[in-house]
Amino acid sequence: MTDSDSPRSIWESTGLALAILIACGVMYLLVARLALHAFPFSGDEYSLTLQAELFARGILKAPAPEHADWLRVDHVVIDRWVRSKYPPGAPALLALGARAGVAWIVTPIEGVVALLVTWLSTRRLLGPREALIALVTLGLAPLFAFQAASFYTQTATTMFLAGGFAGIGAWCRTHRSAWMVLVGAAIGCTFLIRPIDALLFGAAMLSLRSARAIVIAALSAIPFVVVSCLYQNAQFGAPFLDGYHVYQPTFAALYGATAAANPILLSYLWNPVQLWNHIDVFRAFVVDWTVPGTALVALMGAFAIGREHPARSMRTFSVALVATYLGALLLTIADVDDGARARYLSSALIPVAFLSAAGFAPACAALASRFGPRVRTTLVVIALVFAPAQLAAFLVARVPQVWKREGLYRAVEGAAVHDAIVVVRAAYPSRYARNGGLFDRPVLYLSAPATTSAETIAAAFPDRAIWEANEGDPWTLRRTR
Repeated sequence: MTDSDSPRSIWESTGLALAILIACGVMYLLVARLALHAFPFSGDEYSLTLQAELFARGILKAPAPEHADWLRVDHVVIDRWVRSKYPPGAPALLALGARAGVAWIVTPIEGVVALLVTWLSTRRLLGPREALIALVTLGLAPLFAFQAASFYTQTATTMFLAGGFAGIGAWCRTHRSAWMVLVGAAIGCTFLIRPIDALLFGAAMLSLRSARAIVIAALSAIPFVVVSCLYQNAQFGAPFLDGYHVYQPTFAALYGATAAANPILLSYLWNPVQLWNHIDVFRAFVVDWTVPGTALVALMGAFAIGREHPARSMRTFSVALVATYLGALLLTIADVDDGARARYLSSALIPVAFLSAAGFAPACAALASRFGPRVRTTLVVIALVFAPAQLAAFLVARVPQVWKREGLYRAVEGAAVHDAIVVVRAAYPSRYARNGGLFDRPVLYLSAPATTSAETIAAAFPDRAIWEANEGDPWTLRRTR
């Protein structure tokens, strides 16, 4: 056997890593287009695509039309102006695809970039074999794969934090301050998408025990924070007033004061409902949303990197990062929503993949020593097969929900309704009144209260046909004028 035929050369193959990257990217694209119909299912996703549409047209916000109270839609601020409540980073990335009418391909690309950066950084820190393990662990994680096929902000966040993670790894190897400029920029970009994730990543950097490194990273992130303040001032009227607070009264009016409760409270540490919810989120992350066995292998990886190991500092940072995200979750509201149960732990997938890469060889050695190599190989194969199977199990429930929510617009299209008003009669009509940011589409959907009669609406729109759409499976349409 030549060196080129040895098993080691397989692990070192860049071609194999690129093949895995391409396969993962294709999987995300297929799930996005064929399973999820490139449709922004949740209100969060729709709000992001609305802002992306505005950005793609070169504007920050659009004037609100008349009867704004009948046009309320989830997570979109509508007063004198129409705009998303979310920070600008993720919509700005989606706008790159929205300009070409393919916003849905942006998130899969973000996922592939995150995988590439994670593979490269792990290869430098641990070696080629471990890099491939990290690539597979992250790429096949059901949580990562699902969100890379959706419009959620977590994939863009993971992409930038993967860059920050790589920068810290390079700093740990060289202690060159220039790497902390990259880290600060990555944190700053993340701040423009998910500010809390950025702050938590910065907090975990305290484990590096280098005031100089932290100061350089913080200074490098400041320009992005300034951009965020300028954006908030332009959108919401004050540099320190974000869209969440501006939208909160609307959210309370639509779903009640309980649903619009403060998302971060110390009392959630002992609130029995939230405590149970947090336990269930941890369970979901470990059992449902990662490759089976990942948590145990990552735990072994945390112990496998010894004191003299070159990657010891990254091991410490990875543990601190996981602990920071888990600890912060205990302070946040964790009620069930229409996203993945563990999506707020998405950023923890990066350090978990890194630690799993370090723990894979010891775990395999322990299994082979106790049960034999055949059992070890069988368990590895089962884990690799069960990861996409777990994603498929989630999609089995998700896809019919997409069909139902998408069904309103398909019913209207099928009935050839044009230049008309469609009054949505549903339990939560604000989930369906999707009119884009400029309200220039051939159909205007209203989320008017159930007590608002068709006659009242007809009087407000005397020159347009009026239809009522009643929620169901399928939706039913009735013309009232």
